[in-house]
Amino acid sequence: MKSLGFFLALISAAGLLATAPSALAQSAVYPAAEPIAAAYEPAEQAATVQAALYQFDAAVASHDVGLLQAAGIKPGSARGWQKFFKNNPEATVTDNCPASGLAMFGDTAIWNCTETVTVISEGKPVPFALGIRFTFAKRNGAWTIADRR
Repeated sequence: MKSLGFFLALISAAGLLATAPSALAQSAVYPAAEPIAAAYEPAEQAATVQAALYQFDAAVASHDVGLLQAAGIKPGSARGWQKFFKNNPEATVTDNCPASGLAMFGDTAIWNCTETVTVISEGKPVPFALGIRFTFAKRNGAWTIADRR
């Protein structure tokens, strides 16, 4: 019974006990629809950053340098990818980017990932993994890769 008294005191202190039901709908307990929608904005933005990463991954999987540039890869890096694809036509590159590795700061996002590159050497696949940091920039409403190290 002691906890019920504490609970009622807490509600009363918050001003909710004497609040009319219509006003309660707009209180801190039941926030308006707009702030709830705004709370989903970061998740939506994270999904669009992930789509930019998928665009990069698809370009690498198809060994398509034009698609890499469309994803935001600079011409100098694109030439490096082109040489890599030419020298390793059966190579695969996969990115493992955990949600916890994504940090967003307005129109910039950084995603720390593990990239696994598998090349064929003497007829056998040889995989190796390395840490990669993608930096994304939002330009004209779309996320693209600004840097990859």
